[in-house]
Amino acid sequence: GYSGGVGKGKGRRGRSKAQPSAAGHPGNGPVSISESSDVSDTLEEDMPAPPSPGPDLESVDGVQPELQRTQKESEIRKMYLVAEYLGNGNGHTLEDVLGPLPGSKTVFRNKHFILTCTIPPKGICSTPDKDDMRNKYRKFSLVPFVKEHLRLQIEMGGGKVYDHFEDIPKAKYKQCKLIAPHPSATAKYVQCLAVDVPAVSHEWIIECCRTLTFLDYKPFALPAGWSFLEERYIRWNCGRGVELRSTVNPFVGYCINIASLNKDFTEFWSRVCKMAGGTVRLIKAEADLTPNLSGFMLTDQEFPEDIKLRATRYGLQIVSTVWVVQSLIVGRVCQPDSHEKLTQI
Repeated sequence: GYSGGVGKGKGRRGRSKAQPSAAGHPGNGPVSISESSDVSDTLEEDMPAPPSPGPDLESVDGVQPELQRTQKESEIRKMYLVAEYLGNGNGHTLEDVLGPLPGSKTVFRNKHFILTCTIPPKGICSTPDKDDMRNKYRKFSLVPFVKEHLRLQIEMGGGKVYDHFEDIPKAKYKQCKLIAPHPSATAKYVQCLAVDVPAVSHEWIIECCRTLTFLDYKPFALPAGWSFLEERYIRWNCGRGVELRSTVNPFVGYCINIASLNKDFTEFWSRVCKMAGGTVRLIKAEADLTPNLSGFMLTDQEFPEDIKLRATRYGLQIVSTVWVVQSLIVGRVCQPDSHEKLTQI
């Protein structure tokens, strides 16, 4: 269940592919497809970060679980790798698998990062194909993902690693990168989608450490995610075309009424919707429903059914957290009736 774990044979192929070319750039390297803060209208200045969230916010309903959340969990992952890769006496070291620690404090100087990983999709293919945007089960990396080792690589290279999305100052969003082994819907990934902090494969960090050069991240960029409406991965960058997101702020001009009795659900998803440009209104009781409401109602299973029914009579469209994530992935508001998952609470 650990993110990035592969078999021995696959791991060796992954290492050979990750070696830089003579020009100092990745040869046949990894894919080349090209958590929550309330964005306000204030100037983007270095302000003190708000308190980090408790563990519940990263496991809120609607997101994938975050793995390797502690140093101990990451060390356990590393122990598995030692047994898996180095226990057969082939002469390889852990550095061969995960990449070296950089000997220079300038590789990632003044750069900002946040790390995320979750359970990889079931049935993933064994061979990466950087151009295969229509294969839901494609593999994005053959190199194991170990958070603590990546953190060491970044920090020893002079970079800054944030534990939670909330810790990132808004002024640093444009300088920050989300490091992950594959696209996902973790709390960090979803929030980075909402503020356009791009996701990049961890193989980029490894190659930068191997070459002691801050390489262009674009050949290592990860998609925004899988769109089941388009039946393809959508690239992170915005533009025209079926493979590109339409915009970073798909909820601009839309009102999203969030109905939940769960504080974490309300806090997390209201922030995500606001960061993506939406106007948010909270519904906690039947008295909060009025005939002049418009837009969508984002809710969960525990919210009273009679209030949901009344909301639909007022013309509100009931949507699930999947609707939010899918809208962020494609960069436009998905029509709730276009797929059952968008309204499946």
